[in-house]
Amino acid sequence: MKKLFFAALLFAAPIFMHSQVKQIVVEEVDNGGNVKGRTYRVYAEMTNIKDQVYVLFGDSVNKLEVKSTKPFYQCSYGGSLSKESNRKQATENPQLRYDSWITIGAVDNYDNNVQVLNLDLTNFETKGGAISIPKDGAWFCVPTDKQAYCGENKRVLLMQLTTEGNITGLLNIMGKTAEGTPYTKYGLKFSSGKN
Repeated sequence: MKKLFFAALLFAAPIFMHSQVKQIVVEEVDNGGNVKGRTYRVYAEMTNIKDQVYVLFGDSVNKLEVKSTKPFYQCSYGGSLSKESNRKQATENPQLRYDSWITIGAVDNYDNNVQVLNLDLTNFETKGGAISIPKDGAWFCVPTDKQAYCGENKRVLLMQLTTEGNITGLLNIMGKTAEGTPYTKYGLKFSSGKN
């Protein structure tokens, strides 16, 4: 069922549409020294309030990759998806609060429907390795999910990453405008870390 849903999304999104994604924004989060390294949140900055992001994907032509020169921090109480972070535990455990994970719009398990398709996150979760989708994989939510929409800040959260290294990323994004028109944006780059 997930494969059919993802295939339908790819088919429905015209590649010629002007994207609502203006840029990828990286902001450092003060982790108070509770974990080694720096913590960053990565956002898609949108054009209008209620624009949507609902798929981040890679395929045989358009690779998705997020990597660091040093391993991503992984807390044993968390997971590779934000929905695997329990809100109550994250409040009480600063190590979990600054765990590395991917998402669409949600920071913990509360009202979070993010899913993966053909995406193996084992290396990311167990060794702090790169996230890579060289062909036909994604993380996504359903377009009707509240977490897909940007609010007044015109941003949709895509991931939280903690590392002592330098991060680089290449993303492909699908979504809809506030008016409901599908778009696809390829090759969005970002970077952060020590210079």
